[in-house]
Amino acid sequence: MEQYQKQKASSEGIRITLSDLKEQLYTLNMQMLLAIQCRDEKTQEEIRKKMEELQKQMARLSMGERLSS
Repeated sequence: MEQYQKQKASSEGIRITLSDLKEQLYTLNMQMLLAIQCRDEKTQEEIRKKMEELQKQMARLSMGERLSS
């Protein structure tokens, strides 16, 4: 069953859901906390950029646009 779903997803293009984006944002938040604790400013800046892009994607998705990976 899992193989069928993967094949179906790859043939139709992978759809990104708001839930997927929220999970990614949560992961980035955890990475940011670790970077802050380690005082790694370079990583913090990279994570900030990724978070901004995710937030833009979330806004577009909320406005009804379809996103694909």
